[in-house]
Amino acid sequence: HTRFLRSRKLEQMYPNDHEDIQEFFDALGHLIESPDIEKNRDDNHEEVTRDDHRTIYSNGEALRKFVDTSSLAVFGVNAQLEIDEWNNKTAEITGYSRLEAFEKHFVDTYICPEYKESVEKVLVLALSGENTSNYLLDFTTKAGSVCCLRVHTSPRYKYNVINGVLIVVQEITEAEKKSLIMPGMAHELSRFVDNANFHVFGVDLHGNVNEWNDKTAEITGFSCSEAYGQPLVQTFIVPKLRQSVTEILADALKGIGTSNLEIEFRTKCNEIRYLLVNVTSRRDAENKIVGVVGVAQDVTEAGQHDRAVAAMAHELRQLVDTANAPIFGIDVYGNVNEWNDKTAEITGWSKSEAMGRPLVETFIVPSLRESVRNVMDNALLGNETSNYQLEFRTKWNEIKHLLVNATTRRDAKRNTVGVVGVAQDVTESAKHDREVAAMANELRQLIDTANAPIFGIDVHGNVNEWNEKTAEITGFSNKEAYDKHLVQTFIVPSLRKSVQEVLDNALIGNETSNYELEFRTKSNEIRYLLVNATTRRDAENNIVGVVGVAQDVTESAKHDREVAAMANELRQLIDTANAPIFGIDVHGNVNEWNEKTAEIT
Repeated sequence: HTRFLRSRKLEQMYPNDHEDIQEFFDALGHLIESPDIEKNRDDNHEEVTRDDHRTIYSNGEALRKFVDTSSLAVFGVNAQLEIDEWNNKTAEITGYSRLEAFEKHFVDTYICPEYKESVEKVLVLALSGENTSNYLLDFTTKAGSVCCLRVHTSPRYKYNVINGVLIVVQEITEAEKKSLIMPGMAHELSRFVDNANFHVFGVDLHGNVNEWNDKTAEITGFSCSEAYGQPLVQTFIVPKLRQSVTEILADALKGIGTSNLEIEFRTKCNEIRYLLVNVTSRRDAENKIVGVVGVAQDVTEAGQHDRAVAAMAHELRQLVDTANAPIFGIDVYGNVNEWNDKTAEITGWSKSEAMGRPLVETFIVPSLRESVRNVMDNALLGNETSNYQLEFRTKWNEIKHLLVNATTRRDAKRNTVGVVGVAQDVTESAKHDREVAAMANELRQLIDTANAPIFGIDVHGNVNEWNEKTAEITGFSNKEAYDKHLVQTFIVPSLRKSVQEVLDNALIGNETSNYELEFRTKSNEIRYLLVNATTRRDAENNIVGVVGVAQDVTESAKHDREVAAMANELRQLIDTANAPIFGIDVHGNVNEWNEKTAEIT
């Protein structure tokens, strides 16, 4: 200690120390000073005399007594940070006796976890020769409480070599701790507010700006100096909101805060910025209200998006309500939560009458309830259904046929919240379809049981129509004939080319009437049919085949051939007769003149 204190001036070591600590070091230095010892030692560091030993011993005893009875806590650590000095005041403050403390690692044993790293750093600096003053730390006492200590550290020397750290400690009150910490905190808070990535502004009791951070200056275009002292509402708030903002500031000055208030700031270039503001009373150290602080978030872009979304939502709501198609919906419990004007019109149930009622049990005919419930349940699981026909029961107990697309309804987080049905009223078309189906059935029966052979082919010439009469006259059943090539299978070879031409013409829309063809029967007989070949078309008027409606003229053809043979025979008889034969028509003109007549005339 002697060499340490003699080689350094205290005012250089502790320029900012507390007065009590300065007095402690002054007294410590006075006890240690030993001019007689120095006088008896030469530059070659001769041995200390016996008198020197007595002087050192005497001063050492006084030093020990002074340190132990000091009103300041004094302790020391060696180079391994193990305690080797621990005075009475330190024992009193910490609750640990000298015996309990000695040789314990100071940082690991007594320092709160959050301070260990910084305290160890201070001690290591002292071991490298650097002093630390007015360092505050929280110390864990034996009783488990935490006391706040003001610490001063200095290197401790032995023969001019640092062998430890001398630590002088003063216990401070909570109020003193706050007074030391608060200025730094206030400065740090001020910097935080100024540099914050959100907008902070404030007014005094008169509504004039007294807080205006960098972010607020950035979005408004008004610098801090331009904004300070200006009336906030009259200068920066758009006219339509001034009254409401004034009232909110007045409430805040009474201690009533406001959260998530959207206000419109007028910028220096007369643009509008939308801010979402939390308005809070500002208080002084005595808790008196001295102004208002607003912490804001710039939601200009989000606000524009929200307004666009709101406008779109409003437009969609109008579209749904006034759509020319029935639109209805249910929640996850199957109760109606959507019912547009068209649905109300066709069912007779108003929106207020329908909302909240179970859709299936209230509006669906009993025979379809189970299947409709299944469709809705599937949609609630994400399995949507298109073009499902259901029957709605109207208020006057009529049945309306709706063709529905059942779509899953989801919220913004993609959670299923219900089902929406967009429908088409197909009551009339359903009625028409039923009539057409009945007619088609009737026509099918008529074709199948007709007394005339009716057969047909597809565009490839394969049989796809073969009624009972055709089966009867050919001997080939419907099953045997289907998908067989008509010409190659059933037409005699001599007519196949001409019949193929007739069918090909019909496939391009050129129909043929009263065409006689010869069918080969299952028993290899020939049946003569007089056929009308008609083009067959689908609902979109596309040609899909040919239908032949025929008449079995096998017997009349046989008679015609006999008559033709007789006529031919008579013609030969007349022409070769041995008598002149001639004739005239009703006008007296010659229309018969056989060979004999020609000969004699």
